[in-house]
Amino acid sequence: MATELEFGLQTREELDEAGLIMARAYEDYDYVTLYFPDREKSRNGLQIFMQCVLKTCYGKADLLAAHRDGKLVARATLEAPGFKKPSAFQYIIHGFWRVYLNTKWSDINGFIAMDENASKPCHDFQKSGPDIWYLSMLEVDPSAQGQGVGSQFLIYMEEYVRERGGKQLALFTNSRENLAFYSKRGYEVFHECEIEHNGRKIGSWSMKKILN
Repeated sequence: MATELEFGLQTREELDEAGLIMARAYEDYDYVTLYFPDREKSRNGLQIFMQCVLKTCYGKADLLAAHRDGKLVARATLEAPGFKKPSAFQYIIHGFWRVYLNTKWSDINGFIAMDENASKPCHDFQKSGPDIWYLSMLEVDPSAQGQGVGSQFLIYMEEYVRERGGKQLALFTNSRENLAFYSKRGYEVFHECEIEHNGRKIGSWSMKKILN
């Protein structure tokens, strides 16, 4: 069981380690393997991709961290109302071009397009009110999963949003396990669809919760 967790903002010095956690957490996630089925070949590209996303979003989105015994065990990205998506140029100057050296262009471009479509319901919902936050990413290191880290971290994030005037939190997931996790914690589905690629299909559920 997770104990002595400490939560706060992620530091710039932790961005590379956070990217490693993200890559490890997503290696077997259907949302990623749909476009990158060969884990060995995609591992390096996935790590570079995640580290680039974090470095580009640092100082723009709210990057949060969970530590246990001084070690980073989970991280998350919250987008406040009015968050502006970084430009393609900002991604490029933070090294996104390196992703294309480690993965097929068609795969990475297809994944980006799929991610934009899957997240659109949440972005549209966020625009419907001035106090809606978006949880775009939440990852727990595989070595710390199943120990209550995600549950405690989510409680912290909800309070973090409340303290900043947020009244609702939106997110989407492509895992039935995660769907059950969030449903158990008061999130309800407001949009559902299927994502298909190369004959494989996965579900996509957009969820929201009113933060009392």
